[in-house]
Amino acid sequence: MARKGVRKTLVVVGLGIIVCLGLLRVTGVERAGNTVVEQSVQAVLTPLQMGISGVTRHIGAIGQAVVNYQQVKEDSEALRRENGELRRENALLRQYQVENIRLREFLAFKQEKEANYELLAVRVIARDPGTWFHTLTLDHGSNDGILKDMVVINNDGLIGHVVSVSPRSCQVLLIIDREGPVPGISQISREPGIVEAKADGSGLLQMVHLRRDAVVKEGQMILTSGLGSLYPRGLRIGYVVGIEPEPNGLTKRATIRPAVDFQRLEEVFLVKKVYKQEDIE
Repeated sequence: MARKGVRKTLVVVGLGIIVCLGLLRVTGVERAGNTVVEQSVQAVLTPLQMGISGVTRHIGAIGQAVVNYQQVKEDSEALRRENGELRRENALLRQYQVENIRLREFLAFKQEKEANYELLAVRVIARDPGTWFHTLTLDHGSNDGILKDMVVINNDGLIGHVVSVSPRSCQVLLIIDREGPVPGISQISREPGIVEAKADGSGLLQMVHLRRDAVVKEGQMILTSGLGSLYPRGLRIGYVVGIEPEPNGLTKRATIRPAVDFQRLEEVFLVKKVYKQEDIE
């Protein structure tokens, strides 16, 4: 039995060797074409290889698209940051430009009025929000020679007068406060009247006790008349924007828009001395 098993093993090994040698001979020599078996195998494997190749290319394309998307996203974020920085720089440049123009006009006014007043340029450091900015606090006080009742102006017109002084600051009552009436006069018709704040909180002024036949019209400029001891003559107060009769029927009043924008005050002038009154002709 053992001998029969050995013989079978030798036969199988021999057949295997013969088959291998046959395959080596078939594949080792030049042939005009593939065998039927090879052609069949190739026909089966070619579509599979093409499918695998297509899937590989598709996966590669997806991977490249992901990489490209990430790069585009990073570039877009960088451009967004750069654009934001440029907008901030442009806004800052515009702010500097506006401030430069404002300060040039401010200093030009001081030079223009040197023959009329001794002016001290000061900064607004606080406002009173409880009364629609009817008072301001300035950064100069008694240590700088500031006195009560000094007049405050800017290149647009009259602002108010100093009502209290501390060593390093002072408080200014604005003409749009009900407690700050100003003697005024129409520049064209020379009609005098008292200018005071309107009680409706609008920030407008009114010139009261005008004669019923007084020649005061919309668009006319109202100036300080110089009457009294507080305000010098010829400072701009505002412009007439409306006329209405007084309740008594004997007089009328004019609504006035202030020449000064009280909500945008940053620098102002304190009138330390009056050399010469303004000409209001």
